[in-house]
Amino acid sequence: MSDTHSIVVAGGGIGGLAAAAALAGHGMRVTVVERAAVVAGAGAGLMLQPNGVRALDAIGTGLGRRVRAAGNVLAPDAIRILMDADGTVLARERLDGGPEHDAPHLPILRTALHDALLKEAVERGATLQLATAVVGCTTAPDAVHVRLSDDTTFAADALIAADGINSRIRHRMLGDGPPAYRGYTSVRGHAPDTHLGTHSHVVNGRGVQLFIAPVGDGHLYWTAKITAEAGAWPAKGPARALDDLTGALSHWYAPVARTLADTDPRDVVVTDIHDRDPALRWTDGRVTLLGDAAHPMVPALGQGANTALEDAVVLADTLAGPEDVPEALLDYQRERLPRTSAVVLLSRGQGELDQGADARREHLRNTRMRTSGRKDEGIGDILGWRPPDRAAA
Repeated sequence: MSDTHSIVVAGGGIGGLAAAAALAGHGMRVTVVERAAVVAGAGAGLMLQPNGVRALDAIGTGLGRRVRAAGNVLAPDAIRILMDADGTVLARERLDGGPEHDAPHLPILRTALHDALLKEAVERGATLQLATAVVGCTTAPDAVHVRLSDDTTFAADALIAADGINSRIRHRMLGDGPPAYRGYTSVRGHAPDTHLGTHSHVVNGRGVQLFIAPVGDGHLYWTAKITAEAGAWPAKGPARALDDLTGALSHWYAPVARTLADTDPRDVVVTDIHDRDPALRWTDGRVTLLGDAAHPMVPALGQGANTALEDAVVLADTLAGPEDVPEALLDYQRERLPRTSAVVLLSRGQGELDQGADARREHLRNTRMRTSGRKDEGIGDILGWRPPDRAAA
């Protein structure tokens, strides 16, 4: 029975904490093993999209309310302004989740989402083991034996690898090498919301795309995607990266340039963008992958965190069912792998278009936005995801 399951979740990021909250909500005994000494969100912000908000509500209506209170719930008729670097408006894109409007777009700081998930997981009885990493595991018919960096080993019914794009558990399971650099880097920060008003913006330059969204309480977050050689921007460090980006965009539309100039360099994160080709499997007996460990994707569609939240809902739902653990994990894989593989590849293609890395591709990107009225191609079907209804199955 599911209420006797003991689950180890490797990784205390968004996907790992969402899984812990969802599993504990089904009565399972959950231990989150996190290598950091403090569980804390990293990065500036993200856009929770309707599919991700539905996932949060499925984990718990209280969690959904908590996250809505921590972020900026956009109205059903909210728009995102698409413009070029000079401030010429290419389109005003409507942000909605479909005709039902049953879930919003919700810009939020990563720290706020992380805190909400952590509180939910702990309140439901999940325990945390910090400053410790899962370094290996051995599967057996009746248990998985999880080996930790403190030289202890304990048995559990399942191990969920939510340990990120460089997952050690994935490497052990699939041996598919390092992730692939996709030709651009990300510089992210947040700033006072004083120059651009209440709308989200996407601003296009050659080889640069800047996304800006208000998160409420007088703040916004921004993400610049910059075509560059691998390692060039991370090597600068946050302060120099911000200075160089601010200088490079100083001739852009003035409110955008001023927003970057108002950013505290201590809040800046610089990360090269990688993904992986979709895997053929995620599961080995009583071990499975989740979030970036399973399906890392570029941020062009903003679906990394949202699909990890979906994973958490489906994983908990299948483990709470009547199947034994290995079969339940295979059910989870069968349900999630086709969808996330498609999102990975669609995100990769959108990211290549977004960068506008030369004059021809810059023109193609801007023209497509102007004629279609949208930034992202094919996003509608992704946003329409709903939690599984086992009773109706």
